Amino acid sequence: MRRPSVIRTVLDRRSVVGPGAQITSGARAAPAVRAASILLAVALLLLAVSTAGAASVTRAVVDGHRSLRARDVLDILAAGEGSVFDPSEVDAGVDSLIVLLAGLGRPFARVSVSWDSTAAGVTVAVSVDEGPEVVLDDLTFRGVDGPVPDEFVRGMNLRPGSHLTSRSLIGDIEALLSGYADDGRPFAEVVLPSAVWLADDGGLAGRVEVREGTATWFGDVVVAGNDATREHVIAREAGLERGRPFSQSRLSGVRPRLEKLAFLDAVEEPVVAVDPVSGEATVGVAVTEGTANRISGVLGFSGGPDASHDLTGIVDIDLGNIAGTGRAASASWERIRENQTQISFSYTEPWLLGAPVDVGVAGSQSVRDTFYTTTEGDLLVTARMGDRTRLTWSAGAERYVPGAADESTSTSRRTAFAAAYDGTDAPWNPTAGTRLRASVEYAAKRIADPGRNESSGTLTAEAELFLRVRGRQVLALRARVEALGSTEEEVPFHELLVLGGARSLRGYREEQFRGTRAALGSMEYRFLLGRRSRAIAFVDVGYWYREGPNFAKDTKLGYGIGLRGDTRLGTISIDYGLGEGDDLLDGKLHAGLIREF
Repeated sequence: MRRPSVIRTVLDRRSVVGPGAQITSGARAAPAVRAASILLAVALLLLAVSTAGAASVTRAVVDGHRSLRARDVLDILAAGEGSVFDPSEVDAGVDSLIVLLAGLGRPFARVSVSWDSTAAGVTVAVSVDEGPEVVLDDLTFRGVDGPVPDEFVRGMNLRPGSHLTSRSLIGDIEALLSGYADDGRPFAEVVLPSAVWLADDGGLAGRVEVREGTATWFGDVVVAGNDATREHVIAREAGLERGRPFSQSRLSGVRPRLEKLAFLDAVEEPVVAVDPVSGEATVGVAVTEGTANRISGVLGFSGGPDASHDLTGIVDIDLGNIAGTGRAASASWERIRENQTQISFSYTEPWLLGAPVDVGVAGSQSVRDTFYTTTEGDLLVTARMGDRTRLTWSAGAERYVPGAADESTSTSRRTAFAAAYDGTDAPWNPTAGTRLRASVEYAAKRIADPGRNESSGTLTAEAELFLRVRGRQVLALRARVEALGSTEEEVPFHELLVLGGARSLRGYREEQFRGTRAALGSMEYRFLLGRRSRAIAFVDVGYWYREGPNFAKDTKLGYGIGLRGDTRLGTISIDYGLGEGDDLLDGKLHAGLIREF
C-alpha cells in the first residue's frame, strides 16, 4: 500500500518573518488547504506507524532537489537505503529539511514524502519543490526618534543579497538591542513588520520599527553589607560614574570589578531601579566583606650536604584596606642565606583627587654579609586603563655601599614604565584567562671613585595562561624573559638578574643563578580544592646567561609537588622541589602560612 506521509512547507512553520506576519506574493497557499493537508498527513502518519513496524528501507528516490545532494536529503530524513524506517524520524527530518532550505534562501520550499511497504521492505520517494530563491533587497530599521545609528546597523549580518533566516534576524535584533542598551536606551524595543514584500525576481523588502524608549543614565550606587569599608570606596570601584549614560556592558562588569578587591569576599549581581520620569538608574550592590589584612611567613629548607647553610625565611605584612578607605601598605623581611637579609616597605594612595590614578612609595634595604649594602627608594604612579589594564611609571634611586675597601660607592637614578593586564576569571584560583606584564627600565649610575658615569637598561616580559582541563582541574602555564644591557664591561654582582627559589625556578636555592639574560618556563597541573586551595604538580625550566669576563650560561630543570589549603590557622602552603641530579631527600622545601585579620 502506498501512503503519502508528510507534505509540508516552510510557510506552515511561519519561521521566516515571525508570528502574525503576512507575506505578499504572487502565489499564496490557501489556509484551508494547508490545514487540510496537515490533518491528512497526521492521520496517515498515525496509520503508518501501526503497519510499518521496524522494516528497512530497500530503495529511496529523491527528485526536485537542487540546493542539496540526494544523500544529504535522505540522511536528514533518516531514510537512506539500509536504514530502519521510522515514520516519526521522517516527520522530524522534514521539519529540519525545510528549515535548512529556508536558511539557503528557499522559504517557499515544499517537501513531500511517500512510501510503499512490502514484505521485502520499504520503498521511499521524496519530492522536493524548492520554490524561488529569495534574497534580501532591503530591510530598513527605523527608529521613532529618527534613523537607527549607523554603528548599530553596520555590524548586522542581514545585508542586501543575503538570505533572510530566523536565526540571522534574531541575532541582528539582539545585537541592535545590545547597542541601544550600551547607549543609554535599555528599554528599546523592536517591532517586526506586519508585512514584507516579495518582488517577481525573488527580492524581499521590509521595514523594522525601533522604539528607543526612555533615555537612562547612571545615578547613585547604593552598597549593602559593608561594615568596615566606606560606601564611597566600593561605589567608586564599581566604575559607574554618576551622570554617565546607562551601559549594560558597564553594568555587567560591576561584579567582576568588585570581586577583584582583596577586602571583599563575595559580591552579588547588581540590581537596578529606574525613575521612569527622569531616567535616573540607581544601582544597588550587596557585598560580603572579607579580611583585608594578612601576615604571611615562608620557611625554606634545602637538603643535601650543605643544608645547614640554606635555611631561608620570608615574613610579609599586608594592610589592604586601611581605615576602610582602600589605602594599602606592606612590609617584609627576607632571609636569603646566612647573613643575607632584605627589608622592604610600600604604601599606596588610591584614586588620587578622585581620579583613577594610584600613587605609591616603596623602599628597601639589602644587606649581603660583609660584601655590600644597597638602599633603594621609588615613587610610583599607576593609571587604571579600564577594568583590567594598569600602566605604571616610576622614578627612584639606589645607593650601593661595598664592604671591601678597594671598591667604590655608587649612586643610581632610574626610571621605568610597566604595563599589566589581568584577564583571568578569579584572583586566587583562576580557571581561565591570561595575565600579561611587561616593563622597561633605564638607570644612570655615578661611581664615586674614579668619578665614572655608566648606564644600563632592563627589559622584562611575562605571560600566564590558565586553561580548564576538566571539572576542577586547571593547567597553568607561565613564561618570563629578562634582558639586561650595560655600558660596563662587567656588570656588578648586585645588579645581575637572579633566578632560583620558591618564586622562580623551584628545586634550587634562592637567587642561586645570576646573569644578564634569564628566562623561565613553568607548567603546573592544578587540582582545585576550594576558593583558595589547590594541589599542584609542577615542572620549571630556567635558562641564564652572563656575558663579560666571567662568561657563563646554563639551563636547569626543576620539578615537584605542592599544596595550598585553608585551615583554622590560615592558608598553608607547601612546595617540595627537586633540581637536576637531586635524590628524593635532597629537595628544597618551602612551607608557608598566611594569616588574615
